[in-house]
Amino acid sequence: MSSIDEARKAPYTYVPPIRQEYNSNDLIITVIIDCYYGLNLVKKSIQSVLDQDYSNVELILIDNAAKTDVSRYLSDIHTNNKNVAVIKFEENQFSWDDIGLLVTVCWNSGVLESKGSVISHINYDDMLSTNCCSKMAALFSENDNCVTASPLPVSINIEGKINSELSEIIKMSNKRSRYIDGKKLAIDLITGAPKKLFSAPGHSMFIRKAELIKFGGFDRNTDISQIIKFAIHGDSGFDPKANLFSRHHEGQLSKQIGKRGMGLCSSLYFIVKSEKIIEMWERLFNNYDVKLLYKFIKINKRAEVKNLSVGLLRNKNIVSFYKLLVVTAKECHFLVFYLLLVSFKEVLLMVRDKILDIIKNKWTL
Repeated sequence: MSSIDEARKAPYTYVPPIRQEYNSNDLIITVIIDCYYGLNLVKKSIQSVLDQDYSNVELILIDNAAKTDVSRYLSDIHTNNKNVAVIKFEENQFSWDDIGLLVTVCWNSGVLESKGSVISHINYDDMLSTNCCSKMAALFSENDNCVTASPLPVSINIEGKINSELSEIIKMSNKRSRYIDGKKLAIDLITGAPKKLFSAPGHSMFIRKAELIKFGGFDRNTDISQIIKFAIHGDSGFDPKANLFSRHHEGQLSKQIGKRGMGLCSSLYFIVKSEKIIEMWERLFNNYDVKLLYKFIKINKRAEVKNLSVGLLRNKNIVSFYKLLVVTAKECHFLVFYLLLVSFKEVLLMVRDKILDIIKNKWTL
């Protein structure tokens, strides 16, 4: 079953906009925001969409069985603004047993109910620059073959201050032209080509609705698969004058996953199969490029486990490391030996460093 089909079976209620005003001469862009908690951050995220200098923006708010204060705020926004719809879930769609369910059900329910011909999603703690939708609309309007488009990401902290070092890294790794063949972009991604890779998460992309639905909707691996699944079907636009302000803080889901000792263990490996991405590549790419994708998937699934295990050991988080081992054995049993090997090597390195510190301190005394 494709991700979009999971959303079709989901139990939600669609509440249409009270007022609708669109310019028939311009394309409609739909922005989806899923909300549960964090009212102050939710307010900033929503306001950034309401403040767009482009009039043809539809805002779809996902009330994911949200906290009372958040749910009331979403209702107020719906009542007092045009072109705002709400999708209500009576039960929260997040599950630690299936982390990606939130994406496939909530995001795709927004896709199914959207009026826009171009769709994007932002997290409840992220924001768009005022000109973002107008810049993205221009990219699609100027080029009928443009299937995906992206703003330049800017990293911010919980207070909204720019993380200068990380933002500069992101900026320097986005040295690409206004349009690039999406297949070339995907190859740059899987080969790690310097200064060509769109280094931001794939879920910050704006995607044509027709392709989004045709190729299965948002899936459980939002960071990578949007490039290797959607961008490959046409040109991918980029405008660095538009920004997505991506918030990095301890409360975000990816950090909580790590603290629990849970990785998206080989999620890309499974998504490539369930979403039939290999079949797409076999139709659009040559055999050499398909082999590059297989190699990337293999490296990616190992890297997920390695990075998480090393981080937990370095922080002496033994409980979470044990949980990671259990999750890996359950979901990715073929990586257990690799996890143990990497962990053993890391422990030896830590012991070596400790001994060297002791020797150094002794000689200092």
